[in-house]
Amino acid sequence: MKYKRYKSKSLTLESCPLPGGRVSDTVVFEVTGVDLALPLFLKSGSKLSIVLFTCAVYRAVHLELVASLTTDSFLMAFRRFIARTGRPRTVYSDNSTNFKGAYNELSALDWEKNRVWGKQEN
Repeated sequence: MKYKRYKSKSLTLESCPLPGGRVSDTVVFEVTGVDLALPLFLKSGSKLSIVLFTCAVYRAVHLELVASLTTDSFLMAFRRFIARTGRPRTVYSDNSTNFKGAYNELSALDWEKNRVWGKQEN
C-alpha cells in the first residue's frame, strides 16, 4: 500500500476585535456587566434573588441579594455595589424590565448637581 502526502495551507484563525473597555487597563469593575440570577427559596418560604455584577476586564464577581425584582430593589443593590466598588464607567445589561426602569430613573438625574465627590457647584 502506497501513502501520499498532501500539502495543505496552515490554519489561521482571526479573533474578533474586543471592545476597547475589555482590553484597556482599568480599575476593577470600571466596565461592568449586570444580570439577575434565579430566585433562591429560603426555609421560611420567602424568595431572594441575586444581582450579579461582573467585571469585564478582570472577570471579578460581586453578588447582591434583593428581596424582589422591582426597579427600586435593583437600584438599592446598584447603590450598595457603587458604595463598595466605586461608580462604573460602563454598565452592560440584558435590558430586562427592571434594568430599563433603572435606566429611566438614572437618566433623569442631573449628575453635575447630585455628585458627591469633589467640589459641588451651586
